[in-house]
Amino acid sequence: MTDRRKVLVAIDALGSILRQEIAAIESGNFAQVVTFSAEKARLSALLEKQLQDDPQSVSKEVLQGLKDLIVRDSQHLQQAQLVTAEIIQEVSNTRKRHSAAGLYGPSGAKRDNSAIGRTLVDKSF
Repeated sequence: MTDRRKVLVAIDALGSILRQEIAAIESGNFAQVVTFSAEKARLSALLEKQLQDDPQSVSKEVLQGLKDLIVRDSQHLQQAQLVTAEIIQEVSNTRKRHSAAGLYGPSGAKRDNSAIGRTLVDKSF
């Protein structure tokens, strides 16, 4: 197989993985997204090496198409990461609201958590 053909095969394979990952993210199948990581890294490293050896082996249009897929995939991954962080924060806040944390002291006695503290009246004259 010629060097140009090897580069095109690597680009097609990486593009296919990126499209599958985008589809998995859009469908909410995050377990499947994890499975693409190793293959994406392998193909990216292979493609980088091939392009370093012969930068003119593929047209700029083909590389631009791959770049567009990479950007789209990156945007999807970032959005999924943001949403996941928001969900984690919401679950954490909900757990705090419904827990007994702070209601009991170190000795096990219930703490006085009233909004208005006890009013002390000076009874000395």
